[in-house]
Amino acid sequence: MDRQFNVKRLIWGQTGTMEEAKNNWNLTVRLRKAGLVMLAFIVFIAAGCSVEKNTLVSRTYHNVTARFNVYFNGRESFESGRDKIRRNFIDEYSEILPVFLYGDEEVISIAESDMDRTIEKCAKLISLHSITAKPEVKNNRELSPREREFYNRREYNMYVDDAYLLTGKAYFHKHNYDMAASVFRQLQNDFDDNPEVYESQVWMARIYNETGQFRSSAEIFSILENNADFPERLHSMLYSTIADYYLKQNSYTQAISYLERAAEREREKDIRTRYLFILAQLHEKTGNLERSSGYYEAVIRMNPPFEMAFHARINQALNFQEGSENAQEIEKELRKMLRDDKYNDYQDQVYHALGDFYLKEGDRVVALEHYERSVQLNTGNSRQKIRSYLTLADLYYEIPDYVHAQAYYDSTLSLVSPDYPEYNILVQKSGSLSTLVDYINIVAFEDSMQALARLDRQELEARIEAIIAREREQQQLEQERRAEEQLDRQFANQMAAQAARTIGETGGSGQWYFYNETAMSLGYNEFKLNWGNRKLEDHWQRGNKTTFTFEALNGMSDEADEEEESRPGQTAGRMSRSYYLETIPLTDSALTASHSRIEHALYNMGLLYKNELKDYERGSEAFKDLIRRYPGSGYIVSANYNLYSIAREQNNKALEELYKNTIVSEFPETMYAKVLSDPGYIDELERNRQQMEEYYEETYRHFENGNYSEVIRRADHALQNFTESGLLSRFAYLRILAQGSETDRKTFRDDLLALISEYPGTEVADDAGRVVGYLDRETPEFRAEEERIMAKELYTLNSETGHMFVFVTDRGMDVNQLIFNIINFNLDYFDNLNLRVDLVNLDARQSLIVVKPFPAQDDAVEYMATIRDDEGIWKDIPELELMPLVISEENYETLLEDGSLSRYVQFFNENYQ
Repeated sequence: MDRQFNVKRLIWGQTGTMEEAKNNWNLTVRLRKAGLVMLAFIVFIAAGCSVEKNTLVSRTYHNVTARFNVYFNGRESFESGRDKIRRNFIDEYSEILPVFLYGDEEVISIAESDMDRTIEKCAKLISLHSITAKPEVKNNRELSPREREFYNRREYNMYVDDAYLLTGKAYFHKHNYDMAASVFRQLQNDFDDNPEVYESQVWMARIYNETGQFRSSAEIFSILENNADFPERLHSMLYSTIADYYLKQNSYTQAISYLERAAEREREKDIRTRYLFILAQLHEKTGNLERSSGYYEAVIRMNPPFEMAFHARINQALNFQEGSENAQEIEKELRKMLRDDKYNDYQDQVYHALGDFYLKEGDRVVALEHYERSVQLNTGNSRQKIRSYLTLADLYYEIPDYVHAQAYYDSTLSLVSPDYPEYNILVQKSGSLSTLVDYINIVAFEDSMQALARLDRQELEARIEAIIAREREQQQLEQERRAEEQLDRQFANQMAAQAARTIGETGGSGQWYFYNETAMSLGYNEFKLNWGNRKLEDHWQRGNKTTFTFEALNGMSDEADEEEESRPGQTAGRMSRSYYLETIPLTDSALTASHSRIEHALYNMGLLYKNELKDYERGSEAFKDLIRRYPGSGYIVSANYNLYSIAREQNNKALEELYKNTIVSEFPETMYAKVLSDPGYIDELERNRQQMEEYYEETYRHFENGNYSEVIRRADHALQNFTESGLLSRFAYLRILAQGSETDRKTFRDDLLALISEYPGTEVADDAGRVVGYLDRETPEFRAEEERIMAKELYTLNSETGHMFVFVTDRGMDVNQLIFNIINFNLDYFDNLNLRVDLVNLDARQSLIVVKPFPAQDDAVEYMATIRDDEGIWKDIPELELMPLVISEENYETLLEDGSLSRYVQFFNENYQ
């Protein structure tokens, strides 16, 4: 017996005296028996608890099972998903925070599996535990009112309506608003007297808010606000939803009213703190800085998460009126935050706040310095970097300093995606400024080059030698930097490998990244591998941060040009005099071209300032500079007219009259002069245009009716008397079509080609081109004859000059094996000629495999005959289709310039076959 109890003691893990062991064993036996009895009882109850029966026992069983099993698990999954959303949602504190966290598509996706599990559990509850069968009424007795109310229920499981509500909320959090709305409507139809119906109506309003159906939201709010039975526990939920409704429509005053009511009734601390922060932002937005500061103070007292507390302190500090007496205290407080270690990771945001402070105080220069410092100290907060870049871009734009503004808009665009608010405006503004900066640089560059061209030769060469010396010094420094970077990369590779091994061996520490020294080391080294050593500066990620100019040559800058240095093969050129002398306009033709570029740039600068940037002062300066420097310019009339337009925009009557008189008196035959001197001139032009349109339509009706002689007569009249170019091309085309019925195909084709040449780029030319294409397909001999004539004009036959052999092939084919075979063929049979094989793209469709050089035509022809018959050439490449040709070096250059292989094939067939 003792041995038996010892064994049992081992099995059940019991310790103590033998008597205790016996007692424990007896207790265990009794519990096991009781468990078996309970299990048998549950099986018995379950057997009688079908949802087809509605008894007290069945209702109790399905209610208990639904609540403590299925619904509990579904609810847990839902809360788990919401916790993930809360943890992963990143607030943008520079903007008014959203009332709810479910609007971010990316964050919502994190909780999708939890919401799917919730939906699955709720569906199981409804399908397995819903009781809709009526309870049995014994002896058909008369029911009391309360019993009749119970008897008339649609559902007898008290958790089915909860399941519907939870299902709708889960679909809502998946952003499946259609399914969510369908579930909520089902709940409202089947359980119209349940409290859950009120909550489902609030969720319906949230669906309408998210989908922009604000009228439907307002109807729900009107019903619920005036319903005395609306549950007190849902007031915070309702008022926050109404506040969200107004926020989405930028109605801040109304949003404040409802969010204050929601905050008063909200019991959950984190949510209430969020509402208070939003209220502080809204009061700040509406100009009530005192109330805003009070709410920020309330947020701080709530002991919120660190980041929210930080922004509450920053925003509270900046809530002061311009010129306020406590400005020094505010600056002191912000400076104190910079010295506090706990704000080390937030220094970029503190500097941005200081920029806001100085801007509010009217010191834009110091504000810019602090915004730029904010960019420099940014450690990976992309949202803050975008904010700082955009603030700098807008400030420089307002100054205006368009060169710096363009750089910062460009940096902003490098970080934002197309769904960023006002992304298209940023693209347009950056594009306009980029074009403007190009023109500014052209003028500065050409002026510098012309200034250098005016120096005597000795002084110019001395200036160039100084630049070459600086280039050598820069090259030496660059070589040293690259050598150091190479060592760093090798070290980084070793450290990254070691860190990876450490992580693999330990399985990771499970710490947050920035507390994990191994992970940080690995991340740092990975960054260096990708980017190398980068100086801490604006636009560090951009390889080209400056625009190439020759200011250094003119003594205006000592900075090396990074763009030119980055181009392969350029360094050696920059060490020679010729590199610089070729760029300086030392001849009359080069100087004329330089002036032409300045003239074009000045005119387009003026247009950009005037039309896109609305900077009329700088636009006027550009046009005036153009007129002063180039009085004989072809832009002169248009420049004067733009100055006239600017004067009108600025309501400067004196200047308006001055430029009007200049145009009318000095350029009387121009369109501008006629418009300015005769206000009805435009109306007259419009009347004439309408008459010509009517004349054309009538002519076209004659064409449709086959009255070709009348079409030709009317077209001739129009071409002799009308001036509107668009209509003239249409009349000319109609005339050719009418003549086509009487002329041969070749003449018809020639007339169409002449029309295309006279009106290139027009719709008429496109239509005529399609007709020519059709004729060429129907009668290819016309095209061939034309190609033959053109080939005779392009190519010349000279058998004594150097020649090449060419294989023509499709550009998309893999020709590596063929080139290898040709090289072997040359070594076997033509080793004495030292032939070279090149691959050249002729156009988008065809490539040339060129073998050269051959001393004369006969050598190339002999080579062609030999290689065509050599089986080794076609080894492993039977699928390649090749066309062999022989061509002189001079004709080869012509072929590359002309781009039409068919024309040279005509010449080849006539002269080499």
